Amino acid sequence: MKRVFGNVIFASAITLSVYIALYMFWGLILSGITDHALINLVTSLITAISYGFFLVYTSKVRDSVGEKEVISDYKNCEYSSVFDDFKCVLKREAKVFLVIFCIVIMCFILNTIDSSLFEKKTISFPTFIFAPMCMFETVIDNSVFGYAVSAVLNCIFYIVFLLIYRIKKYRYWTMKKA
Repeated sequence: MKRVFGNVIFASAITLSVYIALYMFWGLILSGITDHALINLVTSLITAISYGFFLVYTSKVRDSVGEKEVISDYKNCEYSSVFDDFKCVLKREAKVFLVIFCIVIMCFILNTIDSSLFEKKTISFPTFIFAPMCMFETVIDNSVFGYAVSAVLNCIFYIVFLLIYRIKKYRYWTMKKA
């Protein structure tokens, strides 16, 4: 669980760094749009997609953990479908989803306490590192629904990138094996 938590934090830190580094680029692209809600939506969506990608990288690609899992899962059988692999991924990644939801809930609670009691960032300041995981809060005004959408989309994009990675690794592994 400690490793899962570390990967989730590391992916969030990478996503936040990339977001900050590319902020001027995003600003130029989105400067023609006058609707701030649309800008927030596009930025949040791109950030959630990026977070899913970086989470796959930090948890599966970086230490070849994902490749070992694919080899283990399909050592004695063939890759039958994305749906079957999806079921396998859901079981294996339940801890990751739990950590993502717990972090997003913690961010919601701390940000709600800050906005209710202090009306500025006081006790929620450390949640800044998790901003990429809670971006839809800016689209759906400080509601629990915005945080929930963030958590769900983070998990969905993580699964999508993980399934793509697993298919590629399986094909590479079977071609190498033949």
